[in-house]
Amino acid sequence: MGKSRLGLSVSKKVGSAVDRNKVRRRLREIFRFSATELPDELDFVISARPAATEASFEELNEEFLRWLFRLNKGVVTREVEESS
Repeated sequence: MGKSRLGLSVSKKVGSAVDRNKVRRRLREIFRFSATELPDELDFVISARPAATEASFEELNEEFLRWLFRLNKGVVTREVEESS
């Protein structure tokens, strides 16, 4: 396996096909750009909310990085607990 993978769920509640595709493209690019910071062999599933259509690329990126930080914090905590 090796690399982390991304799964996207963008329902019709998010908006028109144009809006949904725009959100998908932005999220894929954010994921690709952050690939070096991602833990190996993890699958990410992102479920976009309707507010994602109004969010800027920077806002989506900040939210993704915030969740990534929380994930890494949990991974570090588990590693410390397992080694004790």
